[in-house]
Amino acid sequence: MPRRITDSCINTGNCVPECPVDCIFSGDGKFVIDEDVCIDCGACEVVCPVDAIIEI
Repeated sequence: MPRRITDSCINTGNCVPECPVDCIFSGDGKFVIDEDVCIDCGACEVVCPVDAIIEI
């Protein structure tokens, strides 16, 4: 399942360099995951300092 970044995101950007398919981008004061591109690797989830990335 793809992942989603929740409203608890504090816009650190730790997740962006970890994504092997570049599906994370900045928008409206937080980061967003393009669910159509996400390959469900989980690399972004483990580096999020506030646990804002969840499986959907």
